[in-house]
Amino acid sequence: LFHSSLLRLQIEELLKEVTLKETKKKKIDAFLHEINAFISPAPPQLTDQTWLPGDVKVPFLQVPFDVKGKFRFLPPAQLSVVGSYLLGTCIKPEINVDVAVTMPREVFQDKDNLNQRYHRKRALYLAHIAHHLSKERLFGSVKFAYMNSNHLKPILLLRPQGKDEKLVTVRLHACPALGFFKPSRFHPSKNNVRTAWFMEQSSPKEAPEPQLSKGLGCFSGFLVSMLVAYLLMKRKIVRVMSGYQVLRNVLQFLATTDLSVMGISLMKDVDASLPALADFHQAFEVVFVDPSGLVNLCADMTASKYHQVQSEAKRSMEILDDRMVDGFQVLLMTPKPMLRTFDHVFHRKHVSKLQSACKKIELMDRGGNYVAAALPFIVSLLARGLAGRALLVAHSLPQTPEWPIDAEPPKHKDVGPLTFGLLFVPEFAASTLEKGPQADRPEAVEFWNFWGEKSELRRFQDGTICEAVVWEASTVCQKRLIPEQIVRHLRGWATCGCTCALGEEAVVSIVCSYDDLSHKLWNLEGLPLTVTAVQGVHLALRYTDVFPPIPMKPIYSFHNQIRTKRLLLPSEEKPCPAYIAPLKIICHMEGSGRWPQDKEAIKRIKTAFHLQLAELLQQQHQLICRPAVTHTDVYKDGYVFHLQVAYHQEPLILKEVVTPEGMLKYQDTEESQQLELETLHWPYLTSSLHGLQQQHPVFGSSCRLAKRWVSAQLLSDSISEECVDLLVASLFLHPAPFTPPSSPQVGFLRFLSLLVTFDWNNNPLIVNLNAGLTGEQCTEIKNKFMAARSRLPVIFIATPKDQWSSVWTRERPSAQILQRLLVLASESLRALEEQLMDPLGSQDIVFCPPLDIYDVLIHLNSKQIPRHLESVDRPVKSFSRGVVKNSAGVNVLFPVVDYDPVQCYLQELRDAFSDLALFFYDKHGGEVIVVLWKPLSFQPFKVSNMKGRMVTTVNNKLVCVPNVEAILEDFEVLGAGLVKRVEARTEKWTI
Repeated sequence: LFHSSLLRLQIEELLKEVTLKETKKKKIDAFLHEINAFISPAPPQLTDQTWLPGDVKVPFLQVPFDVKGKFRFLPPAQLSVVGSYLLGTCIKPEINVDVAVTMPREVFQDKDNLNQRYHRKRALYLAHIAHHLSKERLFGSVKFAYMNSNHLKPILLLRPQGKDEKLVTVRLHACPALGFFKPSRFHPSKNNVRTAWFMEQSSPKEAPEPQLSKGLGCFSGFLVSMLVAYLLMKRKIVRVMSGYQVLRNVLQFLATTDLSVMGISLMKDVDASLPALADFHQAFEVVFVDPSGLVNLCADMTASKYHQVQSEAKRSMEILDDRMVDGFQVLLMTPKPMLRTFDHVFHRKHVSKLQSACKKIELMDRGGNYVAAALPFIVSLLARGLAGRALLVAHSLPQTPEWPIDAEPPKHKDVGPLTFGLLFVPEFAASTLEKGPQADRPEAVEFWNFWGEKSELRRFQDGTICEAVVWEASTVCQKRLIPEQIVRHLRGWATCGCTCALGEEAVVSIVCSYDDLSHKLWNLEGLPLTVTAVQGVHLALRYTDVFPPIPMKPIYSFHNQIRTKRLLLPSEEKPCPAYIAPLKIICHMEGSGRWPQDKEAIKRIKTAFHLQLAELLQQQHQLICRPAVTHTDVYKDGYVFHLQVAYHQEPLILKEVVTPEGMLKYQDTEESQQLELETLHWPYLTSSLHGLQQQHPVFGSSCRLAKRWVSAQLLSDSISEECVDLLVASLFLHPAPFTPPSSPQVGFLRFLSLLVTFDWNNNPLIVNLNAGLTGEQCTEIKNKFMAARSRLPVIFIATPKDQWSSVWTRERPSAQILQRLLVLASESLRALEEQLMDPLGSQDIVFCPPLDIYDVLIHLNSKQIPRHLESVDRPVKSFSRGVVKNSAGVNVLFPVVDYDPVQCYLQELRDAFSDLALFFYDKHGGEVIVVLWKPLSFQPFKVSNMKGRMVTTVNNKLVCVPNVEAILEDFEVLGAGLVKRVEARTEKWTI
């Protein structure tokens, strides 16, 4: 009850906000009166088009041009305000006022219903009015447009002069006198276009032409108003209902009623002389008949568009019923552009080529609009080819912009590329097999005709012989692109939004090796205590490592060998060895009274376990191990596993503090928090995200794209990988108003959108892993967050196991870094969506960071960058890195592990100069470290610490300032062999 009551109040406040204020309404009324005064006394003109001056063009595509009939202009019989403004249902910010300009009967002749004569007279009538009004100073602009992009319905747009230009747009609609045309002429089975005239040839047979007024319409506000009127008539809603209740009832009706199968009518009484709903269904895809019983309000809507509306209504009802979701924010304040809504997006370029694919009769039905004629066929083709894979096939609405009155009207091809969106059934989208009917069935011929040479006979395991289509795809990435293969096979298309993220097979190999090692650890013989749990914590084990480790075997000639310890060291003469990441595993040992209660003694016991684990793994499984004080490295299947022993009581013992009074108390220490992070939080996060990957196969790829972007922006050291993982996880666990992403690029786009649109200052991001939080707990988290906001991190992420501390964002990012991240995300989202909607666009630009804001660039020697092949601009040629891809290493010397000289150099820079500058780097093969001076460090002040500073005189006083020239020299000295050159880009340090 509370949930719906709050939503009702929010909707009422929103309605107050978007309702037109009385003061603005008075201004609009005054503008309408002036329009009426200008139009009424317009003088008559000539009876052909030669009277039109050169500065006005007829807003109509007159093809074919020759048509019978005469036209002369007479003043309008009546001007009437119609539509939403009159009803009081128009909403801000765009106020459109519709004015019906009634053309007098004398303008028309008999048979004006034929061959577009009426439509052309409307266009000529509006052209005359446009010429007349364009000379008046009252108007800031006078332009033509197509109503709902229907080229048969031109309208005239008038806007006020001066500061009120954006206040209102008045739309003039030329209309016939009431009762001039016989209603029977508009029966769906009647033909009002003669075939011989349209095709400019003789034709003995006339076909029905029910779609003369058909365009490519949307589910407009007018249709919503009519639907509310229908529900009111049927007593599905009553006058006393609140706005929220009306919204629910409308959504419920749309979700459960398919108007493409069973239409509805606003007629109150049945009239046998009028067409039945079945007649409308034969002529139109979606049926909603007006009170006259002759007009289909949904004549210009495709079944695909209505099914999209239905899908949105169903999703909206689910959201309204979900107490864990802020329904108001999600449904009424969150936009849903195609690129973020659909899993794959396809473009149909060169729409002019569709004309040759349309039959003449189809073009006649659409008044020559080949885009509108071809669209239903294209949608049905896609739906047939993707049956079983796609939940929904949707299309964009071709938009024709308004145009000046002295310009020719837009052609059909001017709508640009047609865009189609596919929403997938995740389980079947990547299937390589399209199984058809059995070979002896009649349907087999139809199947073969549809798929052509792609179809072939195959015998299946159950013994049946069927027609089948097999798509070539061996990797997860290629399987994800099977829908693109299908679409390209069906037609010539351009495609976007089908990102192929590599590395998924590599992760599967790692997980298999890890599972095998876990099994071996569980069954080790000879340990004094048993292993109670083995938990992987490395990014690869939760499928979110940008570049998962691949099996490596060292090449000895590229290393210096220490044979006594069976170890290898990097050689100074050779390029830096390829980076080998250790895969961290936590090995929990059973609790026992034999564990000491002293923290130093526990560390020594753990070291003994590391030594014994290495010895037993070598003896019982012939694995190459390298024990150390804090861990044991195990070389297995070409991977290096970093094994760390844990004792569940150790974090508690590390919290023990003795007060000056000799009392023992427990409080968090830096050491205990780090241990809890490694042994509690990391394993929980890894297992939770591993499970999420099993539910949503593109979660890992979406994470990897997001992290690659963060690193490309040089911010990977400023925001933790776990934070990014949780941000992306929230998109899958709480996708409203969308469905969970089924392709990586949709996950990435929503990640950028989340960064930009989420209110980080006033809201915690609650990521409900494993559905571990109740609604009451979520409310409590929000309340406590607001009470303690000033003491909490700038990004606060709450999970079931971490409700109050936000461990992954506790130390980073800072407020300044978050602000930078949001700016970059906003620009990247804008650029990426523009490029993805352009069939020829390139998407790499969002992974190339702007360097103009940085003060110093430290260029690195690519020979010494171990991860150089991971860079965005992958080098064409690279150095041999002293390893080969091989998982069959037996009795090999232990490779160099976790060695990245660039990271070592970065750490030295930060240790030495963190008080003077910030350092940023793309850890995935970046060739430059960028430096940003801290402004406060360059203000003269007296100080005892002289590191990196020099004494100078300012206003006759001795002060201390940074010695920039010496610092830049130190950058080169510290990075000798790694640094190629240091480039000073600015002179901000000048005092």
